[in-house]
Amino acid sequence: MIVADLAITNLCNARCPQCQRTNVNGLGTVDALPSLTWTLEDFKRRFPVRSLNYVNQYSFCGTWGDPLMAKDIEGMVKYIIDNSNSSVIITTNGSIRNDEFYWDLGAYCGKRLSMVIDVDGITEEMHQKYRRGTSLRKSLDALQTLSQTKAFPLSQSIIFKHNQDYKDEIEQLALANGSINHSHYNSDRFDSDKF
Repeated sequence: MIVADLAITNLCNARCPQCQRTNVNGLGTVDALPSLTWTLEDFKRRFPVRSLNYVNQYSFCGTWGDPLMAKDIEGMVKYIIDNSNSSVIITTNGSIRNDEFYWDLGAYCGKRLSMVIDVDGITEEMHQKYRRGTSLRKSLDALQTLSQTKAFPLSQSIIFKHNQDYKDEIEQLALANGSINHSHYNSDRFDSDKF
């Protein structure tokens, strides 16, 4: 399977302390990081219609930002769906768009769309200890909305000391809100999770 991993923006609504885009002397953005975001036209130039089917899956990931911060993400995904047989996976903190966005995209793409949404706690306080500036409620709402379409709502957690004893409860919360699969990943950014 050929997968294209795409980091289409370095903008993010979150201020996660161990993210490489976060300034270690505060929770702002690293000074040297310019604001970059692909437009639909940028995407079409890089992936003309005739080339779309060379890729089996387009993975919009959040290496330096959250893909849902890109204004044209919906247009990019619909362009892929309309002009290829490829599937799409989006990884997001789930706190950026509204329920209408998740419904529309899930209904439009159906089984060709998977979306991985971050659920890092069982309370807002636990979730936002790392995912600062996001909302657990919005993440759960996004999962619920996607689960009402034929798209695949998935969830994940980054595990630190503050949530490691709640892995099962976090997973059950995500599954109860529509996720069809939950994954845990241990933080490996730094030797310590003091933040």
